Amino acid sequence: MGDTGDAYAEFAESFAVEAARRNLSFSILQGNASLANAELVVAVGVSAAHTALNSNVPVLCVLLSKSSFEKLQHDLRAGRSISLGSAIYMDQPVKRQLELINVALPQSKHIGVLSSAQSGDMPTLRKAVAESRFVLHEEHTDSPESIHRNLQSILQDSDVLLTIPDAQIYNTMTLRNILLTTYRSRVPVIGLSPAYVKAGALCAVFSTPSQIAPQAVTMAKQFLESGHLSAAQYPGEFEVMVNQQVAHSLGLEMKDNALLLAQIKAAGNILGKNK
Repeated sequence: MGDTGDAYAEFAESFAVEAARRNLSFSILQGNASLANAELVVAVGVSAAHTALNSNVPVLCVLLSKSSFEKLQHDLRAGRSISLGSAIYMDQPVKRQLELINVALPQSKHIGVLSSAQSGDMPTLRKAVAESRFVLHEEHTDSPESIHRNLQSILQDSDVLLTIPDAQIYNTMTLRNILLTTYRSRVPVIGLSPAYVKAGALCAVFSTPSQIAPQAVTMAKQFLESGHLSAAQYPGEFEVMVNQQVAHSLGLEMKDNALLLAQIKAAGNILGKNK
């Protein structure tokens, strides 16, 4: 456990319930406790992942973004030929986010995205949009000072703003102003989490710690039975949240959370996957 916050506690509780149900033996460790006797370490959060990946024990990282996991791998890879662990990302796969826009805002076509050098896997986003009915409008920002200018520029061509995991652009110092600017431009925002929706984004698709925990138990069981740690992956289960007050203010008729969730899952089933 890398921390004692609510998300960490929720994950630990759900992991414990599912592990007991599936007869998986485990111990919960805090801080820099010895990992020497573990067959597998489930590292909860970035700080725990950093500690565990520096050990010689197989590691499954959870409650961290894809970009954070890949940065840890990059930083620790020098001179190593061994596996650097696996992960269940907190992020959502791009196709799932696009499907949210598809079912929530069927009239929208032009998607705006602000990116920076920290934005991670932009090629995957560009490819997914190119294979969809949408058109991508991307503005690259190279400094905090240019965010507002880039945002105003991109909103002129966009029906919706899709936020992406990028702490240089979306952080506690910038989020409120970004949401205010988009609201005044009457461009809805697709957020990354319930916190974004509560702050003023129109909606978001996200996975809770209690949804990720059973997936982590499954990966742990598979490892203990096969000796093979599955590849890093996105959460299989997810939720949808809509800010109906923002929708009303923007003059949008929005379906409720449950219906949007069902439609996204149905679309995933048609494609033969939930990603």
